[in-house]
Amino acid sequence: MHIPEVWIQAQASVQAQLDQEVMAEAADLAEAQWSEMTLVARFTEARGEQVDLDIRGSRCCGVLIEISASGDFILLQCIESESARTFECLIRTGCINSARGLPRGLAPVVEAVARSRIGFREGSWLRGQWGSRVVIKTHDSASPIHGIVAAVGRDFIEIDSGGGIGMRLVVALGSVISMKVVA
Repeated sequence: MHIPEVWIQAQASVQAQLDQEVMAEAADLAEAQWSEMTLVARFTEARGEQVDLDIRGSRCCGVLIEISASGDFILLQCIESESARTFECLIRTGCINSARGLPRGLAPVVEAVARSRIGFREGSWLRGQWGSRVVIKTHDSASPIHGIVAAVGRDFIEIDSGGGIGMRLVVALGSVISMKVVA
């Protein structure tokens, strides 16, 4: 059976038009998925990776250890440049201006599954620092807060700077930009 050339050209034209429609639909779907992507999803994919962050004008580089279940904090393991000692740094995601080293991320549907794997709770980590020497950066504070974690409440950290119980500083968690544990 011989198929006329006109029919072959018509079929090719229809196929080309369908291919263009499929490509346009795929592009629209990809754009829609990216519009639902969150920074927390990008951090979730960066676990175990080296990241470089600008946090309210200061730079922090380290390996992203964990993301809090709330998505409000990330935990980095950093290396002090002079002594090469490692330390952990808790950083409020809302205070991050920019980040380098983050993978492209997950589709939003997969993000929900990834978030269910997040087990880190910032409160648990903070309570684990009880008695540790820390440096805390807060919103609108000219200088960082230095001291020892003396207590951890639901929405605050109590810092002992050596002035006795009556002189302990109570820091609202909502004001914390980052908290570095020092040796």
